[in-house]
Amino acid sequence: MSVIYGLENVRSDSAERAVAIGVFDGVHWGHRAVFARLAAEAKEFGLQSLVVTFEDHPSQLLAPSRAPRYISTLDQRIELIETTGVDSVVVADFSPALARMPREEFLKDLLKGQLRTKRIVVGANFQFGRNREGDIRYLAEAAPVLGIGVVVVPAVIVDNGPVSSTRIRALLQRGDVEEASKLLGRRFTLRGSVVTGRQIGRTIGFPTANIQGGPHQLIPARGVYGVETTIDNTLYTGVCSIGVRPTFGGEGVTVEVHLLNFQGNIYGRRLDVVFCRRLRDEMKFSSPERLVEQIKEDLRHASKPC
Repeated sequence: MSVIYGLENVRSDSAERAVAIGVFDGVHWGHRAVFARLAAEAKEFGLQSLVVTFEDHPSQLLAPSRAPRYISTLDQRIELIETTGVDSVVVADFSPALARMPREEFLKDLLKGQLRTKRIVVGANFQFGRNREGDIRYLAEAAPVLGIGVVVVPAVIVDNGPVSSTRIRALLQRGDVEEASKLLGRRFTLRGSVVTGRQIGRTIGFPTANIQGGPHQLIPARGVYGVETTIDNTLYTGVCSIGVRPTFGGEGVTVEVHLLNFQGNIYGRRLDVVFCRRLRDEMKFSSPERLVEQIKEDLRHASKPC
């Protein structure tokens, strides 16, 4: 799969394309349904399949105070899209110029002209153009006039509701990582860098890796989780504590991971923390000794396979 950064770098003189456009945060079952249909349309009509994803959510520009946290980093998103078998992905900037683009120009200049779109594959809630004035009804009427076929993929239903990034975020913000994983089609994975912390865990016999994610990354609800991660091709299980370390009077939410049977220095390394299950709420203990007892109990539960 080729990755192109910037819509301006897409060659307009190359093969005609089947195109899907969206943020696709999390690359969940609903997104995968779109990509599967995209690949099928490309094969049937002899086209190249192209996914356009935005580096930042449009809300970061249009309504920053309401912009959602990201389920996956941009790197994760690209890696997940690659597993779907599409030919190319474009990482686009949702710029002020794009936000102001009338729906007619979006279709004629961007889809038809720049991207050479012959088939566009979208979800049922797809909107585009200035003030989101373009919708499915307009797309179905206007795109065929330009020689663009329109395919609308219905929502994927899981547990009596449509799968969406919004629904997954709400589950993670409640700490329900298992239900979120059902909608994602895989375990929720937090990607971040290992940074130096206060090293409190080391003083009580349970050293932790402090994980620092991106500035807009979604962190599950405060609590303790069973997790696993792979370091140098070896899988380790462990526990992840998200919270303010109330037993030690901490301030500010931290993400700390203790891995069973791991010894080594991983400061500065990128770590993918796979969340298996929620074990308990964050608690304040009467003493460090009582906390140690609870950590041992947490580790017994966390040692079960994901």
